[in-house]
Amino acid sequence: MTAATENNNSARRLSRILLIFATLLLIAACDRSVFFNESARIDELGWGCSNRVSFHFDAADTATTYLFCIDIRNTVDYPYSNIFFNIKSVFPDGAVAMDTNIEFQLALPDGQWLGKASGKYVDGRYPLCFFRFPEPGTYQFFVGHAMRDTLLPGIKNIGLHIEKAGN
Repeated sequence: MTAATENNNSARRLSRILLIFATLLLIAACDRSVFFNESARIDELGWGCSNRVSFHFDAADTATTYLFCIDIRNTVDYPYSNIFFNIKSVFPDGAVAMDTNIEFQLALPDGQWLGKASGKYVDGRYPLCFFRFPEPGTYQFFVGHAMRDTLLPGIKNIGLHIEKAGN
């Protein structure tokens, strides 16, 4: 077997594993109740590195665990196979948590998109973390990209999706 054939077989296996994982995630997501789901449109010229997308919501339930996901809509012309984010969280008491350089893989090494492609757009939902709100009140989340490009082309929407985690 040649090295090229072995690489193709490895890529196919990885693709199948990711497809199975994505399918299981979607099936599991169907049974959960959505707590928050909002998306922000990105400027047509590109996403500026200083332009953070913000999300605000009220949470009263401190006993339930939630799954936080980032929704990304990009075009098939997006020039990279991944994206890095900086996420800032502000709690009701004013405490700030900062997560930097969070990476999501958007495409396989062979260029196959991991999200659902339709025409020139690719929609993906990427799990971020499980979280239990420590106190009731208004929470704020700010999402910015941490890519090298000052103006990131091909990103159309960024969303925050929060749902109750399965028991």
